[in-house]
Amino acid sequence: MLNPTQPYFYLLAYLTVLYIRPHEFVPGFIGLPILPVLLVSAFVFWLFRQPKRFEASQFWLVPVLMVAMSLSVVFTGWIGGGINVLSDFAPVVMLFYMVATSTDSLQRMRQIFLVLSACITVIAWHGIDQSIKGIGWTGAQLSQETRITYLGFLNDPNDLAMALVMVLPMILQLARHFGLLLKLASWAAAGAVAYAVYLTNSRGSVLAMGAMLLLYGILRYGVVKSVIVLPILFAPLIALGPSRMADMSADEDSAEGRIEAWYEGVQLLIMRPLFGVGKGLFADHHGLTAHNSFVLAFAELGMIGYFFWLSNIVISWLMLQRLVLMPAAAGASAEETAQWDAIRENARTLWYGYVGGLVSAFFLSRSYVVILYLHIALIVAIYQFARAQRPDFPAITWGERKGRMVIFTIGSVVGMWLLTRVLLAFT
Repeated sequence: MLNPTQPYFYLLAYLTVLYIRPHEFVPGFIGLPILPVLLVSAFVFWLFRQPKRFEASQFWLVPVLMVAMSLSVVFTGWIGGGINVLSDFAPVVMLFYMVATSTDSLQRMRQIFLVLSACITVIAWHGIDQSIKGIGWTGAQLSQETRITYLGFLNDPNDLAMALVMVLPMILQLARHFGLLLKLASWAAAGAVAYAVYLTNSRGSVLAMGAMLLLYGILRYGVVKSVIVLPILFAPLIALGPSRMADMSADEDSAEGRIEAWYEGVQLLIMRPLFGVGKGLFADHHGLTAHNSFVLAFAELGMIGYFFWLSNIVISWLMLQRLVLMPAAAGASAEETAQWDAIRENARTLWYGYVGGLVSAFFLSRSYVVILYLHIALIVAIYQFARAQRPDFPAITWGERKGRMVIFTIGSVVGMWLLTRVLLAFT
């Protein structure tokens, strides 16, 4: 049960306001610091009342990443900028800690899914209304006269598409557990969200949904059969995808600009290999953003900061992979098997959204956005819950993988450089 003395009450309220942002367009609420008040309230209750488990490596990787972000700016000689980075990213860290430790049951995971699904459905209907009228009820206007937008951190159509894609699997999962009327409502919501993705006219989102379908095909049919099934599933995306998909080529203006930005990111890393050019300062050197979250991370944070950023990404992926692929314990009772199946179902849902988010992030400069770390927090939460239910469930720690993470960090940079060189040869 939720009540105002629980941190979870304020946490769900914070997530609702974070996404819908009524204080930015409802008369009488404009300018009120609703988000900071809700976040601080939730954090205070969490700090003194919430039982906590800090088993996952992300609990120290995320704050270390925040320090690395700050140092990347400090080592450029701008100490005040380093302090600003800490204050800007601190709310994300607070949210991460609260979600990862407070979402300690399947019921609470479902509540998070329900809140995010409801919020993203409202945003989707706003986008549909905006596409018809040219301006939404929030006052948000179309981008480039055709692409829907929203408010706050979703004011860019590509960012909006990324959020829609990451939450869509949650809506589809909820539909499986509702009665007929709510199931129909959920399917209608999923349809609205999918249509809103189309209205963002984001090419990256189409690729993200394709990657989600690929993962679905592999988990459902296996690798071999998915090769046959995937073209059938992917065909509607190609046929009905954004009009800009037809312009996707290495020498198209937008694509060429992205490739040049990726190349510049590698050059900035060579110039400042340890701590980078400073978090948020890529555009000061190139004039435009990196258009790739991986490039942005290693260019701005250097190899040290990028190592911890990528560690968060990879460890979270491995957690989901192990959760989804590991069957129930041998000799488990019917009840234990059912609960483990429910855990794996939630992990699959998060994995679909995570794949979609990472593919979107590959074409966007979204290395530090709140939705990515909210998703990682939910991954940590389901992982810790699984560990609490099954003592035999093996842990995934950064310590036993730090050597491979060094190799993977260097390899990903070299791979990005090689990809850039190949693409530049065709422009």
